[in-house]
Amino acid sequence: MATDSGLPRELLIDLGLKGIADVHVHPLPILSEEELLEAVRGALVERCILLALDVEPEELEDEEKARSFVEEMLNAGIWDVKALDVAKELLRRARTPNERVAELVRRHPDLFLGFGSVNPSKPMSYVIGKLREIEDLGLSGIKLIPTLQFFCPSKAKKALRKVLKFCERAGMLVMFHTGCDPGPWEAPALSKCARPSLLAPFVRSFSKVRFILAHSGSYSARAPGIWFDEALELARKHENVWLDVAAVPYLLTEPSFARALRGAGLMDRVLFGSDFPVIGV
Repeated sequence: MATDSGLPRELLIDLGLKGIADVHVHPLPILSEEELLEAVRGALVERCILLALDVEPEELEDEEKARSFVEEMLNAGIWDVKALDVAKELLRRARTPNERVAELVRRHPDLFLGFGSVNPSKPMSYVIGKLREIEDLGLSGIKLIPTLQFFCPSKAKKALRKVLKFCERAGMLVMFHTGCDPGPWEAPALSKCARPSLLAPFVRSFSKVRFILAHSGSYSARAPGIWFDEALELARKHENVWLDVAAVPYLLTEPSFARALRGAGLMDRVLFGSDFPVIGV
């Protein structure tokens, strides 16, 4: 049953959310605290989830990794000589440390809830250290983004299982980016690891962990709703899967998408998210 916040009551109570809530906000370092507060309050949002992003701006400075990424771009039909620089800049802007999120939550506990982030493509010792950091900082969930973290669920099984076991033990939610991403990741071939269907084995194995599929598998400037059907199917089959409409609000306004959500009985598992400042609160 949904409440006036637009969030299902069960999830609202567990997260401590109330009123008008936004589950998808990026406190990017380029934003000052004052700018973030002004935007959130100006939109009359009473509570929102801030998302850390454990991405590595230096990832593409490595010659071998850069060469591999360029080959992927060429195979995807991206011939722009500036595409690699665009990807590097996006990583630099996106990186949002767990500590930044935790500090904002500490300073504004009545307004913000924080999700940490860990990169599953890193060595296991790194993953374990980040999970410990997230717990020590008192964060409430974990955000994963296959595109910018350069991992594929089907190949990072060991690390993902470690993350999900941690979430299961700690009672945390996990939010997965699904769909394409800006820059070179607009090419579906470069975002294929963010397909919702790849999460099916993990959703089944960790039925006590609640998964939020960010963007409902639908974000794509080229093909809006690109993997919406996969997200819909995963949520329809598994009650521990939720969908957010960050950057894809048309899922609730365009008849074909809205009918599909209603027909699958999923309207009570759709969460509002703005994707601010990428889109706006």
